[in-house]
Amino acid sequence: METGKVSSVNGAPVIGRNSRVTQLPNGLKVCTENTYGDFVTIGVAVESGCRFENGFPFGVSRVVEKLAFSSSENFMNRDDVYAQLEESSGIVDCQSTRDTMMYAASCHRSGVDSVTKVLSDTIWRPVIDDESLDQAKMIVRYESEDLPQRIEAIEILLTDYIHQAAFQNNTIGYPKFGLDSLDKIRVSDVYGFLSRVHTPERMVVGGVGVDHDEFVSIISRYFDTKHTIWNTNPSVLPSKIPEIDKSRSQYTGGELRLKSDLTPLTIGKPYPLLAHVVLGLEGCSYKDDDFVAFCVLQSLLGGGGAFSAGGPGKGMYARFYTELMNQHHWIYSAIAHNHSYSDSGVFTMTASTYPENINDALICLVQQVLQLKKGVSSEELARARTQLRSHLMMNLEVRPVLFEDMVRQVLGHGERKQPEEYAAKIEKVSNSDIERVVDRLLSSKPSLVGYGEIDKLGDLRSLDQALAKRDLRYLFK
Repeated sequence: METGKVSSVNGAPVIGRNSRVTQLPNGLKVCTENTYGDFVTIGVAVESGCRFENGFPFGVSRVVEKLAFSSSENFMNRDDVYAQLEESSGIVDCQSTRDTMMYAASCHRSGVDSVTKVLSDTIWRPVIDDESLDQAKMIVRYESEDLPQRIEAIEILLTDYIHQAAFQNNTIGYPKFGLDSLDKIRVSDVYGFLSRVHTPERMVVGGVGVDHDEFVSIISRYFDTKHTIWNTNPSVLPSKIPEIDKSRSQYTGGELRLKSDLTPLTIGKPYPLLAHVVLGLEGCSYKDDDFVAFCVLQSLLGGGGAFSAGGPGKGMYARFYTELMNQHHWIYSAIAHNHSYSDSGVFTMTASTYPENINDALICLVQQVLQLKKGVSSEELARARTQLRSHLMMNLEVRPVLFEDMVRQVLGHGERKQPEEYAAKIEKVSNSDIERVVDRLLSSKPSLVGYGEIDKLGDLRSLDQALAKRDLRYLFK
């Protein structure tokens, strides 16, 4: 079955795009898009990640990530894998998020067949023993211990914390870092998890710069479910394998307060001692009609760090620059993010400041949300829309980003949605749309994260009252 041929968007021709999607008899989707040049990007997106770990030892998806491109049925070890890749000037990578595992490779056009073999082996035919599992767990432990020691990694930790606070003990809220359950993971647990998530209907294989029909033929040969290691050798599986948690995410709201001495992060570095606060409100899924409006709202608020302003085109006109960082010298950084998933989302606003000003920073974040109730000027909204469209289109000029966008679209929507479609939707976002999504934010319970020296940070109840009654006075101590 083939879908996804696109020749026009809103009646206008799509220049230079030839996206094609074919579904194989086993349910696996194969998508491609044309590009010019001698090199291609191919890979596999899997509906996997920490949100699906319920019933399994937490951390198993990150262990799977670290085991990628190691020993398999056709490659003795990682050196064999890289020797094969070297023949095609290939490079590979595996990254996991809360809901997706991404295996990707870039190589010369002549190496598509051999690199696809590497990909299929690491996904469906890995050979895992106690030694390789211990090495993977050691890497995960090191990363989890190293992140709090690096000031540039704090944003990664804060993202994990706000998800835990917003979706307490369910799906999207399961922790990705700081795990204490790694010792419980056995080789059979890894195989059990893989057998549940690495199934054809949960996977999309993509190629950017490849011939579609030829690529489909290659995928049909290497991605045959009869040849997965757990089908050819069922003894690798545990006696009982948990079913994958397919429940909808439940936004709960809540708080996570992590008091910590962050002074060591400043020693020998040009950074002051900072405390960090994150305000989260319920967002929407990427399938929601308001998804694009939420993205425009994020673009309108924008933000960044004290050393990230740069020059024109980097968001210096966004509100978190003009109304927070430019007007309050004690706010070191402020940034808004829109995290959207298949069934829910969380809209977050983060500020870093001196410990004595952490509650002031929270007040400023709440004020930014409340004043959006008044709407925005046409000029400001137009700038935010332009910024977002520019960001979208410029990113897609990079082949690996184009690949990720394509496979995520097919994995999430079942079809390739063209960026031109989103650009057209962005242009239609109006002031009333912004007011509507702000109302949606304010109708949810707040989520709050404090990290560092947070003694002066207000409590969650006061924050809830301030948002519910649209009155900042509840936050003043």
